Amino acid sequence: MRLQSLSLQSRADLTCQKCGFGQEDGPGCLRCGIIFSKFKTPSPVVEEAPATVADTESRSATPGLLSRVFRIIPWISLTLSVGVLLLIFRQTPPLSIQTDPQAADRVGEKMARLQMAVQASQPHAMTLNEAEINQWMRDNLTIASAHQAQQADIPAPVGSEPSVQEVQSALKDVRINLMGNQLRAYALFALYGIEISLQIDGTIETQEGYIRLKPTVGKLGSLPIPPSTLTYVVHQLFDSPQNRDKFQLPPQIESIRIENNTLVIATR
Repeated sequence: MRLQSLSLQSRADLTCQKCGFGQEDGPGCLRCGIIFSKFKTPSPVVEEAPATVADTESRSATPGLLSRVFRIIPWISLTLSVGVLLLIFRQTPPLSIQTDPQAADRVGEKMARLQMAVQASQPHAMTLNEAEINQWMRDNLTIASAHQAQQADIPAPVGSEPSVQEVQSALKDVRINLMGNQLRAYALFALYGIEISLQIDGTIETQEGYIRLKPTVGKLGSLPIPPSTLTYVVHQLFDSPQNRDKFQLPPQIESIRIENNTLVIATR
Protein backbone atom coordinates (compact mmCIF):
# COMPACT_ATOMS: atom_id res chain seq x y z
CA MET A 1 0.00 0.00 0.00
CA ARG A 2 2.84 2.38 0.82
CA LEU A 3 4.64 1.68 -2.45
CA GLN A 4 1.42 2.19 -4.41
CA SER A 5 0.77 5.53 -2.71
CA LEU A 6 4.28 6.72 -3.46
CA SER A 7 3.90 5.77 -7.11
CA LEU A 8 0.62 7.64 -7.40
CA GLN A 9 2.12 10.65 -5.70
CA SER A 10 5.10 10.73 -8.09
CA ARG A 11 2.72 10.49 -11.03
CA ALA A 12 0.51 13.23 -9.65
CA ASP A 13 3.52 15.41 -9.11
CA LEU A 14 4.34 15.29 -12.84
CA THR A 15 3.21 18.54 -14.42
CA CYS A 16 3.50 19.88 -17.96
CA GLN A 17 6.28 22.45 -18.35
CA LYS A 18 4.13 24.39 -20.82
CA CYS A 19 0.56 24.40 -19.50
CA GLY A 20 1.14 23.15 -15.92
CA PHE A 21 -1.34 20.24 -16.20
CA GLY A 22 -0.76 17.53 -13.62
CA GLN A 23 -0.69 14.04 -15.13
CA GLU A 24 0.80 10.57 -15.05
CA ASP A 25 4.18 9.78 -16.47
CA GLY A 26 4.20 9.68 -20.26
CA PRO A 27 5.99 10.98 -23.36
CA GLY A 28 3.65 13.92 -23.82
CA CYS A 29 1.12 16.17 -22.13
CA LEU A 30 -2.46 14.94 -22.04
CA ARG A 31 -3.83 18.48 -22.33
CA CYS A 32 -1.61 20.45 -24.76
CA GLY A 33 0.09 17.48 -26.43
CA ILE A 34 3.71 18.69 -26.28
CA ILE A 35 6.51 16.10 -26.23
CA PHE A 36 8.42 16.53 -23.02
CA SER A 37 11.77 15.44 -24.53
CA LYS A 38 11.54 18.08 -27.31
CA PHE A 39 10.23 20.96 -25.27
CA LYS A 40 12.75 23.64 -24.20
CA THR A 41 12.02 25.88 -21.32
CA PRO A 42 12.12 29.49 -22.58
CA SER A 43 14.84 31.60 -21.02
CA PRO A 44 13.55 34.20 -18.64
CA VAL A 45 13.17 37.65 -20.12
CA VAL A 46 15.26 40.26 -18.33
CA GLU A 47 13.26 43.42 -18.16
CA GLU A 48 15.23 46.63 -18.56
CA ALA A 49 14.71 49.21 -15.95
CA PRO A 50 12.68 52.08 -17.37
CA ALA A 51 14.75 55.15 -18.16
CA THR A 52 14.41 57.78 -15.51
CA VAL A 53 13.65 61.40 -16.21
CA ALA A 54 17.19 62.35 -15.18
CA ASP A 55 18.73 59.95 -17.75
CA THR A 56 16.48 61.25 -20.50
CA GLU A 57 17.31 64.87 -19.68
CA SER A 58 21.05 64.15 -19.52
CA ARG A 59 20.97 62.54 -22.99
CA SER A 60 18.94 65.33 -24.56
CA ALA A 61 20.55 68.26 -22.72
CA THR A 62 23.85 68.22 -24.62
CA PRO A 63 22.44 68.29 -28.19
CA GLY A 64 19.86 70.88 -27.17
CA LEU A 65 22.45 73.14 -25.56
CA LEU A 66 24.79 72.95 -28.55
CA SER A 67 22.01 73.75 -30.99
CA ARG A 68 21.05 76.78 -28.94
CA VAL A 69 24.66 77.99 -28.81
CA PHE A 70 25.04 77.65 -32.57
CA ARG A 71 21.81 79.61 -33.08
CA ILE A 72 22.96 82.38 -30.74
CA ILE A 73 26.52 82.80 -32.14
CA PRO A 74 25.48 84.66 -35.34
CA TRP A 75 23.40 87.11 -33.30
CA ILE A 76 26.30 87.70 -30.91
CA SER A 77 28.64 88.40 -33.85
CA LEU A 78 26.11 90.75 -35.43
CA THR A 79 25.62 92.61 -32.15
CA LEU A 80 29.37 93.02 -31.66
CA SER A 81 29.84 94.24 -35.24
CA VAL A 82 27.06 96.80 -34.91
CA GLY A 83 28.50 97.96 -31.58
CA VAL A 84 31.98 98.43 -33.09
CA LEU A 85 30.57 100.41 -36.03
CA LEU A 86 28.56 102.64 -33.73
CA LEU A 87 31.67 103.40 -31.68
CA ILE A 88 33.66 104.20 -34.83
CA PHE A 89 30.96 106.49 -36.22
CA ARG A 90 30.55 108.24 -32.86
CA GLN A 91 33.01 111.11 -33.15
CA THR A 92 35.36 112.08 -30.36
CA PRO A 93 34.72 115.71 -29.31
CA PRO A 94 37.26 118.11 -30.89
CA LEU A 95 40.19 119.13 -28.73
CA SER A 96 40.13 122.50 -27.02
CA ILE A 97 43.23 124.33 -28.22
CA GLN A 98 44.91 127.61 -27.34
CA THR A 99 44.23 130.48 -29.73
CA ASP A 100 46.06 133.74 -30.27
CA PRO A 101 45.21 136.46 -32.86
CA GLN A 102 48.91 137.27 -33.19
CA ALA A 103 49.98 133.65 -33.71
CA ALA A 104 50.07 133.90 -37.52
CA ASP A 105 52.42 136.90 -37.48
CA ARG A 106 54.76 135.26 -34.96
CA VAL A 107 54.88 132.01 -36.95
CA GLY A 108 55.84 133.98 -40.08
CA GLU A 109 58.66 135.75 -38.28
CA LYS A 110 59.98 132.56 -36.67
CA MET A 111 59.95 130.69 -39.96
CA ALA A 112 61.87 133.51 -41.63
CA ARG A 113 64.56 133.41 -38.92
CA LEU A 114 64.76 129.64 -39.23
CA GLN A 115 65.22 129.93 -42.99
CA MET A 116 68.00 132.49 -42.56
CA ALA A 117 69.81 130.25 -40.06
CA VAL A 118 69.57 127.29 -42.43
CA GLN A 119 70.95 129.30 -45.34
CA ALA A 120 73.80 130.60 -43.18
CA SER A 121 74.45 127.08 -41.76
CA GLN A 122 74.16 128.45 -38.24
CA PRO A 123 72.76 126.51 -35.27
CA HIS A 124 69.33 127.73 -34.35
CA ALA A 125 66.39 126.54 -32.26
CA MET A 126 62.87 127.62 -33.13
CA THR A 127 60.07 127.09 -30.63
CA LEU A 128 56.34 127.04 -31.36
CA ASN A 129 53.63 127.00 -28.73
CA GLU A 130 50.26 125.28 -29.10
CA ALA A 131 48.49 128.27 -30.67
CA GLU A 132 51.30 128.79 -33.19
CA ILE A 133 51.41 125.11 -34.22
CA ASN A 134 47.68 124.97 -34.86
CA GLN A 135 47.81 128.24 -36.79
CA TRP A 136 50.65 126.94 -38.97
CA MET A 137 48.73 123.74 -39.75
CA ARG A 138 45.61 125.66 -40.74
CA ASP A 139 47.68 127.85 -43.07
CA ASN A 140 49.60 125.00 -44.71
CA LEU A 141 47.47 121.84 -44.65
CA THR A 142 44.72 121.19 -47.19
CA ILE A 143 41.61 121.21 -45.03
CA ALA A 144 38.27 120.97 -46.77
CA SER A 145 35.55 123.46 -46.02
CA ALA A 146 32.27 122.28 -44.48
CA HIS A 147 30.56 122.32 -47.87
CA GLN A 148 33.38 120.37 -49.54
CA ALA A 149 33.40 117.80 -46.76
CA GLN A 150 29.66 117.21 -47.14
CA GLN A 151 30.09 116.69 -50.86
CA ALA A 152 33.15 114.42 -50.46
CA ASP A 153 32.49 110.95 -51.77
CA ILE A 154 35.83 109.24 -52.25
CA PRO A 155 35.55 106.32 -54.66
CA ALA A 156 37.05 103.00 -53.62
CA PRO A 157 38.94 101.43 -56.55
CA VAL A 158 38.73 97.66 -56.63
CA GLY A 159 41.63 96.15 -54.71
CA SER A 160 43.11 99.45 -53.50
CA GLU A 161 42.70 101.96 -50.68
CA PRO A 162 42.24 105.74 -50.99
CA SER A 163 45.51 107.57 -51.54
CA VAL A 164 46.94 110.07 -49.08
CA GLN A 165 45.93 112.90 -51.40
CA GLU A 166 42.35 111.64 -51.50
CA VAL A 167 42.16 111.47 -47.73
CA GLN A 168 43.72 114.92 -47.32
CA SER A 169 41.19 116.40 -49.74
CA ALA A 170 38.46 115.44 -47.27
CA LEU A 171 40.35 116.52 -44.16
CA LYS A 172 38.03 118.82 -42.24
CA ASP A 173 39.89 119.62 -39.04
CA VAL A 174 43.28 119.05 -37.41
CA ARG A 175 44.19 120.04 -33.86
CA ILE A 176 47.14 119.42 -31.57
CA ASN A 177 47.46 119.71 -27.81
CA LEU A 178 50.91 119.95 -26.24
CA MET A 179 51.13 118.18 -22.89
CA GLY A 180 54.56 118.44 -21.31
CA ASN A 181 56.80 116.34 -23.58
CA GLN A 182 53.89 114.68 -25.38
CA LEU A 183 51.22 115.67 -27.87
CA ARG A 184 47.63 114.76 -28.56
CA ALA A 185 46.65 114.92 -32.23
CA TYR A 186 43.03 115.08 -33.40
CA ALA A 187 41.85 114.80 -37.01
CA LEU A 188 38.35 114.83 -38.47
CA PHE A 189 37.99 113.62 -42.04
CA ALA A 190 35.30 112.44 -44.44
CA LEU A 191 35.87 108.99 -45.89
CA TYR A 192 33.32 107.58 -48.35
CA GLY A 193 30.97 110.37 -47.30
CA ILE A 194 31.14 109.47 -43.59
CA GLU A 195 32.79 111.71 -41.01
CA ILE A 196 35.30 109.85 -38.80
CA SER A 197 37.51 111.24 -36.06
CA LEU A 198 40.96 109.96 -35.09
CA GLN A 199 42.83 110.84 -31.90
CA ILE A 200 46.37 109.75 -31.02
CA ASP A 201 48.58 110.47 -28.01
CA GLY A 202 52.33 110.05 -28.26
CA THR A 203 55.77 111.58 -28.51
CA ILE A 204 57.80 112.91 -31.44
CA GLU A 205 61.37 111.83 -31.98
CA THR A 206 64.03 112.02 -34.68
CA GLN A 207 65.69 108.84 -35.94
CA GLU A 208 68.44 108.89 -38.57
CA GLY A 209 67.13 112.00 -40.24
CA TYR A 210 63.46 110.96 -40.14
CA ILE A 211 60.68 112.25 -37.92
CA ARG A 212 58.74 109.57 -36.08
CA LEU A 213 55.62 109.43 -33.92
CA LYS A 214 55.71 107.00 -31.00
CA PRO A 215 52.04 106.41 -30.11
CA THR A 216 50.80 105.50 -26.65
CA VAL A 217 46.98 105.73 -26.91
CA GLY A 218 44.61 106.06 -29.85
CA LYS A 219 40.90 106.14 -30.66
CA LEU A 220 39.05 105.75 -33.95
CA GLY A 221 35.81 107.56 -33.29
CA SER A 222 34.98 106.47 -29.75
CA LEU A 223 36.55 103.02 -30.24
CA PRO A 224 39.88 102.55 -28.41
CA ILE A 225 42.58 101.17 -30.69
CA PRO A 226 44.59 98.27 -29.20
CA PRO A 227 48.26 99.26 -28.62
CA SER A 228 49.57 96.57 -30.97
CA THR A 229 47.23 97.69 -33.77
CA LEU A 230 48.06 101.35 -33.18
CA THR A 231 51.81 100.69 -33.34
CA TYR A 232 51.37 98.69 -36.55
CA VAL A 233 49.28 101.41 -38.23
CA VAL A 234 51.72 104.17 -37.31
CA HIS A 235 54.64 102.02 -38.47
CA GLN A 236 52.96 101.48 -41.82
CA LEU A 237 52.25 105.20 -42.13
CA PHE A 238 55.81 106.34 -41.48
CA ASP A 239 57.82 103.46 -42.98
CA SER A 240 55.81 102.49 -46.04
CA PRO A 241 57.73 103.08 -49.32
CA GLN A 242 55.22 105.66 -50.57
CA ASN A 243 55.34 107.72 -47.34
CA ARG A 244 58.87 107.26 -45.99
CA ASP A 245 60.46 110.10 -47.99
CA LYS A 246 57.73 112.51 -46.89
CA PHE A 247 58.93 112.28 -43.28
CA GLN A 248 62.60 112.78 -44.07
CA LEU A 249 63.99 115.97 -42.53
CA PRO A 250 66.19 118.39 -44.49
CA PRO A 251 69.90 117.83 -43.81
CA GLN A 252 70.08 121.17 -41.93
CA ILE A 253 67.44 120.08 -39.38
CA GLU A 254 69.04 118.22 -36.49
CA SER A 255 65.98 117.30 -34.46
CA ILE A 256 62.30 117.97 -33.78
CA ARG A 257 60.96 117.34 -30.29
CA ILE A 258 58.44 118.54 -27.72
CA GLU A 259 59.68 120.11 -24.49
CA ASN A 260 57.72 121.96 -21.82
CA ASN A 261 54.56 122.36 -23.93
CA THR A 262 56.48 123.70 -26.94
CA LEU A 263 57.64 122.26 -30.24
CA VAL A 264 61.39 122.69 -30.70
CA ILE A 265 63.01 122.58 -34.16
CA ALA A 266 66.80 122.63 -33.96
CA THR A 267 69.18 123.21 -36.88
CA ARG A 268 72.80 122.09 -37.14
